[in-house]
Amino acid sequence: MPREPDRNLRQEAERRVEQRFAQQREALFASHKEQHERDQRAQQQAIGRIAQEQARIAEQKRQMLDQHERKWDQMRDRIAYKPAPAPSFGGAPPRDIDREYREMRRQWLDQRETIEQAYNERIEACQSAQDDLRFAFDAANDIQAQNNRESYEALIQTQDRTRWNAIQREESRLEQSVTREFQQHSRDAGPERGL
Repeated sequence: MPREPDRNLRQEAERRVEQRFAQQREALFASHKEQHERDQRAQQQAIGRIAQEQARIAEQKRQMLDQHERKWDQMRDRIAYKPAPAPSFGGAPPRDIDREYREMRRQWLDQRETIEQAYNERIEACQSAQDDLRFAFDAANDIQAQNNRESYEALIQTQDRTRWNAIQREESRLEQSVTREFQQHSRDAGPERGL
């Protein structure tokens, strides 16, 4: 019969140690999850900032091309409304409007191509930066996930190594607690015995 309280203390000590170990594992898991969520938000914000810059550049490109289109309208109007030189005998050659038009159109198209190319390069640079960031973030997330797995496994191994000692200490605490409680009840019941 005296073995029964020891066995109950042992079971209670094991239950408490397992509960404490489970709380440690849950806390570590929650910490890893919280860090992962913070990292994800920061990564999305970084990629979002680049995407916003890319959209801003695309809008600038559209505005510049619209402005350039208006410039063509002005150039074309200038050709159309430019008066031909007054006829003179033996003077300036007659005006070749087709040649002027082709020359101005070629210059305008060259400028348009330069504008498009400059903005397209900036837009592509933003896209490349986003792709590079995603790749780097994926690699960093994989490394962090591996580190988290390793730290979780290390905790499990530490708990496995220290389980017996932790149970022993907990059982000892429980025995001391029961002893103190017994002594307290004995003192409290003492005056009643004397009556």
